[in-house]
Amino acid sequence: MIPLISFFKKRKDEEQPNSNRTFTQIKEKKTEKVASRIGELGEYKVDIQLDQLPKYYKHLSDLLVKNPKAKTGYSQLDHIVITPFGVFVIETKNYQGTIYGGKDRKTWSVNGQFKMMNPFIQNYGHIQALKNFLDQKFHHLFISMVSFTKRCTFKIDDLELRKIASNFNCL
Repeated sequence: MIPLISFFKKRKDEEQPNSNRTFTQIKEKKTEKVASRIGELGEYKVDIQLDQLPKYYKHLSDLLVKNPKAKTGYSQLDHIVITPFGVFVIETKNYQGTIYGGKDRKTWSVNGQFKMMNPFIQNYGHIQALKNFLDQKFHHLFISMVSFTKRCTFKIDDLELRKIASNFNCL
């Protein structure tokens, strides 16, 4: 798992020129950024939760990864959490209203009006983009998760999407 963590670590030669900023400046910048896009508010809320994970869990947020299959050539990953159990790739959705969709549907809708890409298909693309950069021995470690805010309800065709399962046995 160490080579996987080191892949995501920022090298010193890649650091931002403003690396001498204070915590207050960083916090102010993060708060400014949250208000710029509705989706970022949901991502910020998940970030707060991820900050409470044990210290040996590593998490990164708002990553841009090259993805030749995407329209823009990049995938924007909301969150990645590296744990002893696997690498969780989390797609965050911050919508209000009723979400209509299904596992096999390419698009879902919000309140029957606004269409969005199926978040599970979207996250699958994110994971495939990450796999392009990693040795195949790490490919089985990826776990896809989709997080919606509490401000929505679901009318989903497939109730299996809500099922949580694990092959990890606790002692």
